[in-house]
Order: sequence, then structure tokens, then C-alpha cells
Amino acid sequence: MNNWLRAIATTSMIATAAITPAAVHGQPTSEAGARYVALGDSGAATTGAVNLDLTAPLRCVRSTTNAPKLVAQRLGLSLDDRTCSAAKIPDLYRSQGAGVAPQLDALGPATEIVTLHIGANDADMTEYILGHCHAKPGGCAAVADPRWDSDIDAIAPAYAVALDEIARRAPKATVFVDGWPTYLTDTSCPAMLGLLPADAAYIQSKFERLNSVVAREAENHGAVYIDTVAASKDFGMCADPATRWFDPLVADRTLLPYHPTLAGQRGVADVIASAIEATR
Repeated sequence: MNNWLRAIATTSMIATAAITPAAVHGQPTSEAGARYVALGDSGAATTGAVNLDLTAPLRCVRSTTNAPKLVAQRLGLSLDDRTCSAAKIPDLYRSQGAGVAPQLDALGPATEIVTLHIGANDADMTEYILGHCHAKPGGCAAVADPRWDSDIDAIAPAYAVALDEIARRAPKATVFVDGWPTYLTDTSCPAMLGLLPADAAYIQSKFERLNSVVAREAENHGAVYIDTVAASKDFGMCADPATRWFDPLVADRTLLPYHPTLAGQRGVADVIASAIEATR
């Protein structure tokens, strides 16, 4: 993989220091658990260089305007936001580094709502996208790598165990699992730096496969799956920069390619909040 591609893709994993996270709205987390707990990776945590939350561990690159915070504001909920960039499913149980507690530590018998967005890093999505589709002549669709599908499918057992553990720790909570929105369609654009239209459609098909795995496990383990593809179909990385939900390779909004813009976090928050309201 080209060094510069690797560098921009892993920006969210790098920090120079860690700061102990503060409770949102000044409400400390008790042993009983926060009422609303947000779990997940950079898809839920960050808007890149925009609105960085300096009270959170810097390695998490957590935003003050990410989807969980916007959901909490809309619904008037106290929130313990444990989302952290580069998180994998095992990081729900373990620390990602200094100042970052295991995400599931926030749960307890008082927890009523949990949102979960995780799994892309476990499936090595960044490595396949940048290493196979952007960095190789001819792209990836023409020479499909069957390991990609296998790596996506392989997250299912760990995802199932995580959902069961969330239910065990927060038995009164409704768990909402949001999938991955529309990144690309069957077209490309200059901001994707030469990505072939066939490869754009191929990449999107892998996110849809990831969605199908997560949706199945959510249904089988008592969680509510939230589809975000339909709401975002006109706002992928090749949409108008003012409205797109994800930054393309030329990431002029967030400095993080394939990561949510503020518009994207707002859009996802609207879908999640509506789903939560529908269950009340």
C-alpha cells in the first residue's frame, strides 16, 4: 500500500497523549450504568479534524458532534460516549490504551439505551479498500479477493458474543445496532483519485455484506438493527461536498477519508433517534 494512503487512513488511530474521558453533561458514570451508552468505532466516534472533543482520550479522535451526542441532545438523554476510533470488537472488553477503559464498563442495570456501531476494523475494511482497490493497478473488482468476504463473515461469532454480553450487563436496555451508510454507488469522481466505477460499486457491495452480517446477528440476539443505507443513498463520497456523509480520498472536510462528515453524523443521528423514538 502506498505510504501516503496508509498515513491518511490511520490518522484516527494516532494520538500524542491520552486524557481521562469526562462524563457528558457533567454527569459521572455510576456503577449502575449510564442511561444511554454509546459503543463503537470511528464511524460513530469522529468527524476527524472537525469539532474534536479534547476532554476525551485523544487516541479516540472523538467528536463533540458525533451521532451519539446528537442523539442524546435530541432525546434529552444523559450519555456515556465510549466510542473510540480504531476500535475492534475485543476493545469492548479491553482497554485500547492509556486512559481508555473497556467500552462495556459503562453498562449497568440502569442502562436503558445502547447504540453499537463496530465491526469494520475487525473485517479489515480499510486494508482491503486502500490496499486492493486504491493502490493496485486495475483496481479490485476485476481481480476479486475471496478473503475479503471471508473476513467480513468471520466477525459474526464475536459480534454475537458481544451482543449477549451487552444484554447480560444491561438487562433492561434496548440495543440499537446501526449499519454502514452509502459510501459509493456505481460511479466514481475526481475526489476519489482515479477509483474505477466498477471498484466503487464493488467497495459498496462489501459494506452491504458487512451490514447483512451485523443485521442478522442483531436480529438473532434481541437487538434492533437500523438501516442507514436508504437515507444516505444520495450523500455518498461523490456527492456535493456540502451534503456528503463521508469524505472521499481528497478529504477536505475532515482530513479522514472514508470517515463521516458533520453532515453524515447528523444524518445518522436523525435515523437512530427516529428508531429509538419508535420503540418508546
